[in-house]
Amino acid sequence: MKTIVFAGGGTAGHIMPNIALINELKYDFNCVYVGGDGMEKDICLSRGIPFHRIDTVKFRRDKLLSNISVPFKLRACVKQAKQVLSEIKPDLVFGKGGYAALPVVLASSAPVLCHESDFSPGLTTKLTKKKAEKVLCAFSPCAVRFKNGLYVGTPLNQSLYRGVKDTRHYGLDGGKPIIAVVGGSSGAASVNAKIIDMLPDLLKDYQIIHMTGKNKQGGEKRRGYATVEFENDMARLYATADIIITRAGANAIAECIALNKPTIAVPLEKASRGDQLQNAEYYGKLGAIKVLRERELNGLSAAVKDVMDNKDKYATAMKNINIDGTKKIVSIINSVLYSGASPGHAR
Repeated sequence: MKTIVFAGGGTAGHIMPNIALINELKYDFNCVYVGGDGMEKDICLSRGIPFHRIDTVKFRRDKLLSNISVPFKLRACVKQAKQVLSEIKPDLVFGKGGYAALPVVLASSAPVLCHESDFSPGLTTKLTKKKAEKVLCAFSPCAVRFKNGLYVGTPLNQSLYRGVKDTRHYGLDGGKPIIAVVGGSSGAASVNAKIIDMLPDLLKDYQIIHMTGKNKQGGEKRRGYATVEFENDMARLYATADIIITRAGANAIAECIALNKPTIAVPLEKASRGDQLQNAEYYGKLGAIKVLRERELNGLSAAVKDVMDNKDKYATAMKNINIDGTKKIVSIINSVLYSGASPGHAR
């Protein structure tokens, strides 16, 4: 059985797309994960996925002077990754981007496929583009920036489509529409604060499931208001909610669009390279989601009303976007592993 190493970590946005692919490939291939000390270790071990830890180094946009030592630390990380890969002997390395994937991809002597989720490529994708057989992209404008770029969409966990509405699990009833606030795996402080501030008004017309992020506090316990730090069963959360308020990570938006869930996206702008704003604006211009900047959070009530009043319009725009790239990527992986041929353009 051929072996695939998956790399990528730090946040759920770099991990869960890999998990989605592993779920589709694990019966035909030996799937192994190599990552750092981020969420990837716990997520893999809880799912029975073999995990190998390596040291990683992160480029800090908010502390530029601290990056002076990055090249030296990265060299040591790559050396360690080479040792781990020499033990695993993979037939393919799949890099999902982010700092945790960089040493693994650079260390690989096996064929490499990289996937870029965002509208514009991140630093890891730029540094590994020449190493990759193909740079697989979730956005077509991103794919054309690479000679070996290929537009494929986003890998999504197929179990998302099998979610079952369960208001009782969250202590809610079916009396009012339900808003799910999804701040991401690490939370969203400004969105959390605004939701808590607006609870008295929002709860007049809606019920709320508030995913605060790990170790983040929600509002006081109230009727019609449920808090969770992190949701392992996102299929259930999406199925239970009528509309979603989320950050604009590429994976989060892709899940909402694939499920035709009316969505308000609040992009992270501070301490960011601007990728979330680009992601949101791209789909906002297509009419698929409502984009609300952080400086516009006082208009959240009006945005919720707009999305509720125009759910059909947003759902129609979402249906016109072919965003789930899971089957395409699985096909490309098979092509590289078995035919040795460079995959053609995927549509």
